Amino acid sequence: MSMNESQIVSIEASIRSLQDTGNPLVPGLRKLFPYITFVRCSAQDMDAPPYRTSNKYQLYLLDRSEACIHLTDRLEDADGVIVAEVE
Repeated sequence: MSMNESQIVSIEASIRSLQDTGNPLVPGLRKLFPYITFVRCSAQDMDAPPYRTSNKYQLYLLDRSEACIHLTDRLEDADGVIVAEVE
């Protein structure tokens, strides 16, 4: 299932809310968006340009449509998100 811009906006709002309330990030996102794969890591672990960035996190899009999962910059190909937290 491909993603769209309104989903990204909703994901970003949910990330901010979960971070502000101290709730676990990935379980919270998975509960809110059960059809999207979420992975959390440190921004220092990523060496590609993010799809979106803020002062607390960077978002990377995942494409799981082929045998190997890979990053994509095409929202219409994305079915997952890496939330790379900025430390």
